[in-house]
Amino acid sequence: MLRFWQTAKIGENGHALEYMQFGGDHLRPLVFLTSIEYPVAPPWGFCIDAANAGFGVFSIRRPGFGASDTVTSVDQQAAVIEAFFDEGGLENITLVAVGSANPVGARLALKSRRVTFSVFANCVFNRDVMGEFRPAWFGRLLSQTTESRAGARISLGAIRQAGRQFGSQWFYQTCFQKSPGDVSYVKTFPREMAEAWEVASAISTETYQQELYPSLKGDPFLRDGLFSSVPCLAISGLETTETWKTGFEAEANRLGIPVSYLSSGDILVPYQSGTELLTLLKTKVAA
Repeated sequence: MLRFWQTAKIGENGHALEYMQFGGDHLRPLVFLTSIEYPVAPPWGFCIDAANAGFGVFSIRRPGFGASDTVTSVDQQAAVIEAFFDEGGLENITLVAVGSANPVGARLALKSRRVTFSVFANCVFNRDVMGEFRPAWFGRLLSQTTESRAGARISLGAIRQAGRQFGSQWFYQTCFQKSPGDVSYVKTFPREMAEAWEVASAISTETYQQELYPSLKGDPFLRDGLFSSVPCLAISGLETTETWKTGFEAEANRLGIPVSYLSSGDILVPYQSGTELLTLLKTKVAA
């Protein structure tokens, strides 16, 4: 079975939402909300393994990415995706929110009746992570995003220029350098990384700012104990820094979310450690 992207028209206004589906409709939906870091579907081999484990993989390019229409807030993103679940008749969803998709994933985990288990991967939640970025210039570029619309435009322009000049492989290997597993993934899947760059670099300044602001400046939605009674899990990679682990665990504890570490990867942990993720999910949910 091939992986290919298609576009659904959601609601009376026909809001466009781009998605990929792999596997029969009888399988339990395993839905990835893609991030600015990697707005691409999981590898074909993962999709095959997921189907064998009882999961049908969906990958959603959230509003503002690819062929998906833009919106003006995180809450509107969640509403569009929930409408996609409703109109598609998806039930008993296992949701995996990755990186910058976690603010949307958090809202769906709490509010969607169709989502029954949620995974928060490479999640910032509400903490200062500016010192975690490698190289340091990349962190400084990202910090401009939250200062002003002009700062976001300059930041996005500089990233686009770097990618155009040196290529997607150089860009991702440089910016994902703190994790050997992430770098290995970038090298192993050059076509996917080129696609990720093409989609991510084409977003508007408004989407870029909306995408990064909750993670870099904090999300007031994330109140103490918010997920204490919600079936969910936060994952990270063992390869990440000790300072990241400390902050990650503290925030997960504050929010009431159990934590698990996978062996390889950091930013790309659910993809690089996909086999481990499926094994973990099979212990958490009845696929």
